[in-house]
Amino acid sequence: MSNKNKEIKKIIAEQWLSSVPDLSAFTQNKFYKIVGCLVIGIELINLPKVENYRPYFVIYPLWKKDLKECLDSPVVLMEIYNKKGMQFSIPYLNHDVYFNEVIENIKRQVPILFSEDIYFKKMDDLICRLFDDILVKSNSAQQAKLFELRFYTALYVGNENQTINVLNNIKKASTFWNMRMFETWYGKLDLWIQGLQEAIIYREEFVIHVNTIKQERKMLKMHHSELLT
Repeated sequence: MSNKNKEIKKIIAEQWLSSVPDLSAFTQNKFYKIVGCLVIGIELINLPKVENYRPYFVIYPLWKKDLKECLDSPVVLMEIYNKKGMQFSIPYLNHDVYFNEVIENIKRQVPILFSEDIYFKKMDDLICRLFDDILVKSNSAQQAKLFELRFYTALYVGNENQTINVLNNIKKASTFWNMRMFETWYGKLDLWIQGLQEAIIYREEFVIHVNTIKQERKMLKMHHSELLT
């Protein structure tokens, strides 16, 4: 990458951070904040064969074994669309032409990015909307991933009724799942559900583990917000 390109990407990163001020730079194209047991933010992903990028809203969990596993891949990778329902393809050299439009669409599609602390229900509503995606409807593992996200978010804030409700929804939904697809990612269904049930019993240990990961040096540099009940 030329020095000129590096400088352009540095300026673009600064514009993103000033326009979504609660986010912190994790890398030059990844801007995150910690919200309770989650990392949420924006990633700028390079498009193949062209000097363009596309912004995505992302959610990562903070309850995996360690920080590396938590940030290995997002639970949510959500496309941002323009008013015509098309994905953005933003040339690095003409970034300014599209930038204001991108920010306005993010404010409409992911308003929680512009909130200091976030109410649990707003986060849960956003996750629930993702079940309508056709790729999620046709993929049992993707559904399980979103259910797990809803479950652990409810568990973290101590919403026992919602935690049990999500667990019951999992049991109902799983009767329609493609087990081969599910087991490729999660193993045996009964053991996975058993793990969720045990997490309810050991909620205190779960919260301690999340808070321990949030104390990692990389995490301490990031903006911290909370999930409100």
